[in-house]
Amino acid sequence: MTSRTITTDAIGRHGAIPDLATVEVLAVDEGETVSDARAIAKDRASTLREPITDISTDQVRTVDIQVQDTDEIFDPATDAQFQATERLHIDCVPKNADSIAVDVISAGGQIKTVQFQLHEDKHQELQNKAISSAMERAREKAEQMAAAEGFAVGGVQEATTKEVSTGFESIVDEALASSPETDLHPAPITVSEGVEVVYELSE
Repeated sequence: MTSRTITTDAIGRHGAIPDLATVEVLAVDEGETVSDARAIAKDRASTLREPITDISTDQVRTVDIQVQDTDEIFDPATDAQFQATERLHIDCVPKNADSIAVDVISAGGQIKTVQFQLHEDKHQELQNKAISSAMERAREKAEQMAAAEGFAVGGVQEATTKEVSTGFESIVDEALASSPETDLHPAPITVSEGVEVVYELSE
């Protein structure tokens, strides 16, 4: 005889204040040759690093270098033949993002974005809590439904996680829960987990 079952799904959510910020910086300069433009932009990038003294050197890294012919740039800001851009990522605690942005701008750099994130271990902690909350809610729903029909809920036969749609093109609930906010006083980041659970039913 096939055992009776009931299937429910639920979503659990847990949030925390970001504990990591990444300031994306552009060092832009120009030259009459590719090598000149690149060298000048590299010097500008070095200049941008100098006033940032409250973080270690390994927290500032070059992530991209581009050299473009200004003839291919719409409305270029220079008459030079080539424009070079070095893109830097500066990792810091969120409270320092504001002062770092000010230092970079004062040194002649450009701020592209400021992203607030959770470290991987914190994200994992929130993910585990969200799964636990989802499992608790799934059982509550199953017990309510079963009781209405005179049954009791037994053990779990099967449990799977489900993708939770946030409705935004972001990675708030993915990877390191990165938030693309540009507000330097970020709101908590929420990690969501969905589950679908199959329970045994008994008389």
